[in-house]
Amino acid sequence: MSQRTVTRRYATALYQEADATGVLEAVDDDILMLRNSLESNRELSRFFESPVIPAEKKESILQELLEERVHTLTLRFLRLLVQKDRETLTKEILDQYQSLRDEQRGIVDADVTVARSLGDEDRDLLMKALEKKTGKDVRLHVEEDADLIGGLVIRIGDRVFDASVRSRLNELHDRLRNATLPIEANREAA
Repeated sequence: MSQRTVTRRYATALYQEADATGVLEAVDDDILMLRNSLESNRELSRFFESPVIPAEKKESILQELLEERVHTLTLRFLRLLVQKDRETLTKEILDQYQSLRDEQRGIVDADVTVARSLGDEDRDLLMKALEKKTGKDVRLHVEEDADLIGGLVIRIGDRVFDASVRSRLNELHDRLRNATLPIEANREAA
């Protein structure tokens, strides 16, 4: 079974249990907090990934750290991951859960790379254009990369729209290089 299938199954199981017990909002909040914590705290990530820390110790630490901070369902779920030796997949499972919830809510993530920072007005215009194009609410993630020279690159799911100056220059370079090959061949033949 692929890792994606495993993470999707765990995420779906958590969602279904949260929905059935009426604690979906609380679990959503917990997932958001845990994802942010894993992204910002390398030591927490290492804790979940460490094969050296025994399962009992991990469960104990989870209980101590999170008992007062997350819903009991979320805590039970994390402890289950440890018991099933799936804690190394925690981040991926949390990401899958978020993707599942976003899908249900009609939200898509748009990763946008720009050559220079966007002002608030440009950011709003871009978001509105993407929402119109996708028919969904857009969660915009903007990153700067001066190597683009100008323009932008948008990634939504597995679709990429590249309107960067760098890309256009590379295309022009390739066309010019390919266009000159027949001319050079004719010169050599003459």
